[in-house]
Amino acid sequence: MKIGALTIGQSPRNDLIPEIEAFFKGAEIIQLGALDGLSKEQIADLAPSGDDEILVSKLKDDSWALMAESKIISLLQERTDELCRRGVSLIVLLCTGMFSKELVASVPVIYPQKLLYSIVPILAGGRKLGIISPDPKQTEQNYERWQKVSDNIVVTALNPYDKSNAPDKAAQYLKENGAEVVVLDCMGFTIAIKEKMAELMGVPVILPRTLVARVVGEML
Repeated sequence: MKIGALTIGQSPRNDLIPEIEAFFKGAEIIQLGALDGLSKEQIADLAPSGDDEILVSKLKDDSWALMAESKIISLLQERTDELCRRGVSLIVLLCTGMFSKELVASVPVIYPQKLLYSIVPILAGGRKLGIISPDPKQTEQNYERWQKVSDNIVVTALNPYDKSNAPDKAAQYLKENGAEVVVLDCMGFTIAIKEKMAELMGVPVILPRTLVARVVGEML
């Protein structure tokens, strides 16, 4: 069986796939990225402005980029078409962001955001949610998005791709504002960050990459 792993940044995602591949039970994982083959200048042209939905992802050189959802959806569709041609049985989108339209594919496409919005309220059981996004520019849009799921939330930012960015400040902010369950709202967050946040806060921490991988594993 072949699984398509589609990142909005550049592949391969060596920071992500090794932490979830065990859930895929030996399936072949074919990785593609929306920004594969693009130059720094071309990537800069995809930057968000105005009311654009802001997305953040990792590049091949371990840096990261901000991009507008509306500017990369066609690139994601091209990569989706390629994955289908290469015979994958399903595609996992490696992004928790909101997308204005669904990708057209001959196989199921798994959207982490849809899984989070369905599962997190059940797991939280009415407790106050602490949402952590990669970039401060996403705070307002994520507050609006998560309010559709729960009216009891607090939102802050922590960049999982910036190794100098310790989680202490974000944890302290959420703790002071009464967060009882934390959602690391980006596929870039690692198991190590989840464990550190749980240690700092003493509350459950939901990690999208492993949650999504566990659900996909039920299909295999």
